[in-house]
Amino acid sequence: MDKKDFIEWAEKLQHTYQSSEFTNATLAQIDLVAIVGPTGVCKSTIIDRLGLPYIVSDASRESRPDEKNGKNYNFRTDYLNILQEIKNGDYVQFLVSKYGEFYGTKLSAYPPNGPCTMAIVASEMPNFRKLGFKSVTSIYVMPPSYVEWMRRIGGVRSADLLARIDEARQSILMALDDESYRFVLNDVLELAIKDVQAIMNKSEVNQHRAQLAHDTADLLLERIGDEA
Repeated sequence: MDKKDFIEWAEKLQHTYQSSEFTNATLAQIDLVAIVGPTGVCKSTIIDRLGLPYIVSDASRESRPDEKNGKNYNFRTDYLNILQEIKNGDYVQFLVSKYGEFYGTKLSAYPPNGPCTMAIVASEMPNFRKLGFKSVTSIYVMPPSYVEWMRRIGGVRSADLLARIDEARQSILMALDDESYRFVLNDVLELAIKDVQAIMNKSEVNQHRAQLAHDTADLLLERIGDEA
C-alpha cells in the first residue's frame, strides 16, 4: 500500500473510529498535561524538563532535521500495519491533518495511570478533552516576541515557513477563544518551566507573566494577521 491510498483510508476511518472499553477505562486513570503553541516555542524542550512520561505519537510525515525517530515521533511508513492497528482498536485517537499527514497515539504509548504530557496542536484539543482522561491541563506556550519567534523558525525552507506561520495563526486564534488555556511565556526557559510546573501543581502562578504571555499572543497575531 502506498501513502496516498493509506491516507485516503485513514481519512475515512477517522470519522467513525471509537476506542475500546479497555482504552476508555485506562484513560480515566490518566492526567494529561497538554503543551500547545506555535512551532518554535520550545515545546519539546519544556516537555523534556518536566520529567513526566511523554506520549510519542505515530506520524506518516518525514522527520525534520532536529527530530529523532522514537523521541519526537514514531515516523512510520508501514501503512498496512497502521491500518490493521486501527482496525484492532489500538489507537486512542488519530487524524489526518490538512497537509495530508497521519498522526495518532496508541494506548501502549500512555502510562497506566497518573500524569503524562505531550505536545498537541490546538485544533485537536477539543477532541482530546472528549477522550475521557481523568483530567486535562491545557497550557499554551508563547515566544517572547515576534522578532524572537521569527529568529527561531527563520531557518526553515520558505514553503515550510509559510505553512508554520499559517498554523500559528490558526492555533493562536483558537487559544485566545478558549478559556481553558493557561498561557505561559517562554522568554527565559527556567522561568517558563517554573510557570508550567506551578500550573500543573495548582500552586500560585505569576500573574504578571501569565498576562504578558496572553498579551504576546495578541501582539503576535497582529503581526501575522488574523485571517488565513
